[in-house]
Amino acid sequence: MNDTLNIEERKPIWIVLSEFYLDTELQESDFRHIAFKIIESPYSIDKVKEINKYEVFPVLQPNLLSVAGEWAGFDEEWLINSITDSLNMSTLFRHRQ
Repeated sequence: MNDTLNIEERKPIWIVLSEFYLDTELQESDFRHIAFKIIESPYSIDKVKEINKYEVFPVLQPNLLSVAGEWAGFDEEWLINSITDSLNMSTLFRHRQ
């Protein structure tokens, strides 16, 4: 799957979507910032929803279940590496079936 993705294009979307997984209450300014990043991206809203569901959610969902989850923001390098690793594992798994 990574072979067909433009990782550099995806990074800003991954980073901005990660804000939904923080252990904080988002403010209107946060939603505005997220919306502008999505609008600036080359992706449709349906594609952004797909990116969230299949790329961001599998990596960050555990933070939503944590009693003391991350609240200050995810380290961007960790986030990008974790998502690409997850995508690579998913691709590897599909190829083995």
